[in-house]
Amino acid sequence: MTIRLRNKWFSLTFFGLLASCSAHDNDYSAFSTINSEGWEYGHTYVYRPTIADSLANGLLRVAVRHTNDYPFRNLWLEVSYQVEAPDSTISFRADTINITLADPYGNWLGRGLGTTFQKADTVRTDFRLIPGAPIRLRHIMRVERVPELEQVGIIFEKQ
Repeated sequence: MTIRLRNKWFSLTFFGLLASCSAHDNDYSAFSTINSEGWEYGHTYVYRPTIADSLANGLLRVAVRHTNDYPFRNLWLEVSYQVEAPDSTISFRADTINITLADPYGNWLGRGLGTTFQKADTVRTDFRLIPGAPIRLRHIMRVERVPELEQVGIIFEKQ
């Protein structure tokens, strides 16, 4: 095999493997930037996922990016979304999730560089995503404004 043919074969194999690792058409993620003054108690972030299929089942996760100066160990969130009942009626469901951001000694559990860390937690493993149906996030901490949060978002991975 000539060097030229070997390089073409290597390139095709490499790009084929790279393409097989790309995101699925029905995966979805979106993040919202939080005001530098903090996340106000009454403020809700709304996401309307768009995917290729009319319905997709998979994993719904919530992710948060925070600074090194975040003053709490965790973040309590309410995640509300539409669900389709067996009789085809649509209703809303709300789940409460506690994202643990630091261990008892104050070490951040998320990954990050510098002073920003990201941590995600699973809301549901059997989530049915309805394209365009709103997914709402709001914090339910016992403070008026949660400081040192940079972004919050949702991640859907089709299974």
